[in-house]
Amino acid sequence: MSVIYCCKQCGRSGRFDEKPNWCYFDRCDSIENVSDEDAVKMGLDIPDDSMYEFVGDVRWHPMTGERIANAMRHGKTLREFQENVMKGVRDQ
Repeated sequence: MSVIYCCKQCGRSGRFDEKPNWCYFDRCDSIENVSDEDAVKMGLDIPDDSMYEFVGDVRWHPMTGERIANAMRHGKTLREFQENVMKGVRDQ
């Protein structure tokens, strides 16, 4: 059963079967688990077919901390998410 873990440094989250040692974006090692109830409150959106909230930001292997040579440079990124939020704010 997978659990949501969140990086305390950058806020990026992932759904893993065991606690990751590293953040997949900035290799920070301050990771905490997030309850399902808190995940809903935080608005975490991790698709069922992915373990990463922001697939386009994957740079480091979350268990080993090794650089991923062919990192997933496509898909949703935190920056794009933030830009969409701010666009919605500006358009109001």
